[in-house]
Amino acid sequence: MSGLAVVTAARRYRALFGVPGVTRVTVPSLVGRLPYGMSTLVFVLAVHHGTGSYAIAGLATAVNSAATALSAPWLGRLADRGHAPTVLAATGIVNALLLTALITVLAGHAPVGVLLAVMAAAGAANPPVSAVTRVVLPRLAPGHASTAYALDAVCSELTYVVGPALIAVISAVAGPYAAVALTASMSAAGAVGLAVAPAARYRVAVSDAESRVSERPRLLTVALTILLAVAGLEAAAYGLMEVAIPAYAAAQGSPAGAGAVIAAWSAGSILGGLWFAGANPTMSRWRLLFLLAALNTTGFALICLSAGLPSLGAILALGGLVIAPMTAVELGLVTSLAPLARQTEAFTWTGTAVFVGYSAGAALAGLVAARGGGLIAAALTATSLVAAATVLAATMMRRTR
Repeated sequence: MSGLAVVTAARRYRALFGVPGVTRVTVPSLVGRLPYGMSTLVFVLAVHHGTGSYAIAGLATAVNSAATALSAPWLGRLADRGHAPTVLAATGIVNALLLTALITVLAGHAPVGVLLAVMAAAGAANPPVSAVTRVVLPRLAPGHASTAYALDAVCSELTYVVGPALIAVISAVAGPYAAVALTASMSAAGAVGLAVAPAARYRVAVSDAESRVSERPRLLTVALTILLAVAGLEAAAYGLMEVAIPAYAAAQGSPAGAGAVIAAWSAGSILGGLWFAGANPTMSRWRLLFLLAALNTTGFALICLSAGLPSLGAILALGGLVIAPMTAVELGLVTSLAPLARQTEAFTWTGTAVFVGYSAGAALAGLVAARGGGLIAAALTATSLVAAATVLAATMMRRTR
């Protein structure tokens, strides 16, 4: 990493946070997004604790994620129509109440159907904190949009580092139900905190024709659909490896080492995101996305060279350097491709693509393992997924040249 880029990045982050209102949005946004990184672990721990079944825990977690993926675009659409504060506050409070109800359901050993219904409702009421933040920050600081996207990517990675660590500590000290209560309180605090920020009261001015559903500007264009496919394929590769790595660590006789290895991956991504804000790429966003996707493909392929957990951690830390920059470029592309009146909804579709891709990748990891595949087989499968994403990015790069 160039020293000049690091200095430039520091200067740009300082300038971004110097814009009035940015800190007021960023802090509650980070708090409200921590439950994204906490949810999978906390649900598995809590539901298993209450039912004694990992199968039910996995099913309940999948139901929650599916409900989030289905409801998010509708919540984003409401936010775009000027209702972002109401959507955030209402979903944050309802989500917290439903997570609290989950504790009661589990402690009372309610039927599985009731458990799944509560989990689905909680998923449907997941606050669209990320989507609203991604619209609000560039509006607050239009001259620092690329830095805002890099910051957003770093915050996303932090949720998956800090979130699980918090859950592990709270569960060990006070039990899984206390961890659920913490998740509920953070969901409500972050969503309501962002809702009351003045910048969240945005509404896009549209014509009377655009305000009618039948004449609203088209959202899922070919370009945006391809971008969602790229994000989904990348997420599938991450989901696959985050299941394969713990299995590999267990086979190496060090199951606890999986956490450190995955943390090294996230650490690389955070460093890459912090540095990227100081970069000055002159190429188009599609070309930059293609380059980063190609580097990511190389990073996944290098996993095949690992010879134990230490070398795997080093390879992942190196490969992780491109993850947050890729996310930042994708966010910039969403902004440029989505109609102004539907940008919050577009960002929720991005989240849906990632949810679906990650879940599919985790399921694919089970299939690879069932066929006797180890880390190398998983890495080759993941490499093929990101290679497909690279081909799609190359296609759009040529189309927009």
